[in-house]
Amino acid sequence: MKKSPVVKRGIMGFFQTPTGRNVVLYATGATTLGLFVVNFMPHTICLKYYKDFVQCYQNGIPRPVTEKVKERLEKALDVLQVEAYERKIIKPFTVFGFDLFQAGSTKYRFGGALGIPVNYAYSDPKDINRQDIRFRDQTIDWNTDAGKLLQDAIVLTEDEQLFGLCKSVLQLQTHRVLLNSLFPSISFLTMYTIGHYLNLRMNLLAGPFSLRLVMYTILGLFGVGSWSFMKDFNQVRYDTEIDKKLCNLGPQYVEAGASYYGKLLKKNMALRELIGDDTYSARGNVNYFLRQKSLPLTVHKSYFEEKLQELRQKTQTPTEMQN
Repeated sequence: MKKSPVVKRGIMGFFQTPTGRNVVLYATGATTLGLFVVNFMPHTICLKYYKDFVQCYQNGIPRPVTEKVKERLEKALDVLQVEAYERKIIKPFTVFGFDLFQAGSTKYRFGGALGIPVNYAYSDPKDINRQDIRFRDQTIDWNTDAGKLLQDAIVLTEDEQLFGLCKSVLQLQTHRVLLNSLFPSISFLTMYTIGHYLNLRMNLLAGPFSLRLVMYTILGLFGVGSWSFMKDFNQVRYDTEIDKKLCNLGPQYVEAGASYYGKLLKKNMALRELIGDDTYSARGNVNYFLRQKSLPLTVHKSYFEEKLQELRQKTQTPTEMQN
C-alpha cells in the first residue's frame, strides 16, 4: 500500500492547500490595488485633506495667500502660457515651511494644490516677522551668522519668485502622481509573480518554511529597491526636463534660476547650522539615506550657471572675448 502524503498542519499548511492559495491570490490582488489607491488618493479624491495637513495656520486659521503673491502666480501662468482650464484647477495656499509644495496634478479634474511659503510675500528683510518664524518648533536666533544668512536667503527677488512658481506649475503638469502610484503596485506584483514561479519551479512549498522565508526576504528587499529606483529616477528625469524648459523661457529665467538655487543652498546651510543636525549637507543639499529622491540642488545651480555663462559668451563681441 502507498503511504498517504504528509499534510502539514497549522497556518502555513493551510496556505499550501488550493483554498489557501486562492486566499493568497486574492490578498495579492487587494494589496496591489491598495498600494495604488494609498498613493493616488491623497493627490486626487483626498487632495483637500492633504492640503489641510501641510497648510500654514495662524491662531488656528489658515493663512491666506497675499494679493501680491497671487499676482505673481498669475504672471507665472502667463509666462508658461497655461490654458484657462488649468488655471482654474491650480489652487494656491500658504504652506508650512520655506519651500514650495506641490500635490495633485492638472491632468485630473481634482486639480493641483500649490503650496507657497510665507517668505514669497517678502520684498525686503524688514518684512520678515521674526517672532512668527520657527523651524521644527524652535525659535531662530537672527543675530547669529547662520540667522543672518537665513534672513538673506529667504527674501527672494521677483524674478526668483517667478522662477520658483514656474517650476512648481511645471511639476503639477507632469504625470508624476500616476507614475508614483503605479510603481509600488508594479514592484509588489512583480515580486509576487517571481516568488510564485520559484515556489512551483523548485517545489519550495514542500520544503521548510525557513527556506521560503529567506527567498521572501530577498524578494521583498529587491522589491523595495526597485520601487525606490523607479520613483527616484522618474523624479530626477522630471527635474532635468523642467530645468531645460525653464531655460527656454529666456535669459531672465536662466539668471534667476542660478540665483534661486543659490539662495536655496544658503537657506539649507543656515538651517543646518541652526538646528544642528545632518538633514542638510555642508553644501546645502538634502541628505538622503541610500536614495536620491530628487536632483541635488548643487547640480541644479551648476546647470543654470553653465547656461548663463554660455549666454554671456554669445553676447560678447570678438574684441571683448580676446581681451
